[in-house]
Amino acid sequence: MPKSRQVESAFGLAFLDVMACGLGAVTLIFMLVKYHASVSEAEADHGDLDSEIAEMRALQSASERELSDLIAEYRGLKEKTDDQEALMASRVSDQKGKKKKLQKLMTEVQALEKAAAELRQASSEQPAPIVDTPEPTQDHLLGIRVEGKRILILVDSSASMTDSRIIDILKIQISDQAAKRAAPKWKRTLRAVDWLVERVPAGSQYMIVHYAERADFLHGNRWIDSSDESRTKKAVKALADLVPDGATSLYSALEFIVRHRINPTNIYLVTDGLPTLGPMPSLLASRSAGCGLSGSRKRTITGQCRKVLFHKAVNDHAASINATINTILMPLEGDPGAVYSYWKWASSTGGMVTSPASGWP
Repeated sequence: MPKSRQVESAFGLAFLDVMACGLGAVTLIFMLVKYHASVSEAEADHGDLDSEIAEMRALQSASERELSDLIAEYRGLKEKTDDQEALMASRVSDQKGKKKKLQKLMTEVQALEKAAAELRQASSEQPAPIVDTPEPTQDHLLGIRVEGKRILILVDSSASMTDSRIIDILKIQISDQAAKRAAPKWKRTLRAVDWLVERVPAGSQYMIVHYAERADFLHGNRWIDSSDESRTKKAVKALADLVPDGATSLYSALEFIVRHRINPTNIYLVTDGLPTLGPMPSLLASRSAGCGLSGSRKRTITGQCRKVLFHKAVNDHAASINATINTILMPLEGDPGAVYSYWKWASSTGGMVTSPASGWP
């Protein structure tokens, strides 16, 4: 009985071992299957993450490019805005400048209209009265007396002082210097200066200044005593050696007198007409007078422009020159307004104007 129980017990244990092993194998298989499924799922999830990361990076790059484009566009717009602001500021400044210029031009127009009205009034007035001298002596020239403590003889040495006709002046200007010195009107001018020098009163002093486009001393910046024959001969010779040439700038002559502080008591001006060169009151005035730019050296010039140049020269230096003005006006074709202009200037200082006959002196 005991042996039979042992055989039955051994068989049961073996069966249980087999069943346990089988169950363990099945369990292991299930675990392996589940592990592989988890690994495959993890690998799939990892692939999806890589794809999403790549997409995010692509989106980031696109966003960065878009941001760069927006920054560049902003900078361009800012530059355009700055340029527009600068342009607007420049235009505002230009408008202010134009407004000031307009106000200045309006002032000049008013002054020019006033001057034009004075000229029209002057042209309608009666000519200069004839002064009767009961018994002219050698010290008189049609009413002009050589007198004064310091006598300045101001000589026009421009090209027009060679002849009275324009065509003859042009012919002489293309000649040599000897022909210019020998021109008939210039010779007559030299004789007129000699006439004035001979009649300088005893105890008085004189000086000779010549001018064309610019003025200069004839024989140094020193007064000459009327009794100094040596210096008188040198001064007269220096005048004879001059070559009449160039345009006529009365402004330069009067400015020269003021700048060098000559301070004459009497001025005897020997000329033949109104100036042809000098600064204009303004560009507007020069255009309205028909003579182009200020100080222009044009071949021709209008009579009205010459009047404006004359009044500019006289008015700008009237306060600085306190002298009696006398004028010997040589003949010149085409300058009818000269006599009245010089007479008005001379009469305002107590002087006289004469236009001598062709045979004088």
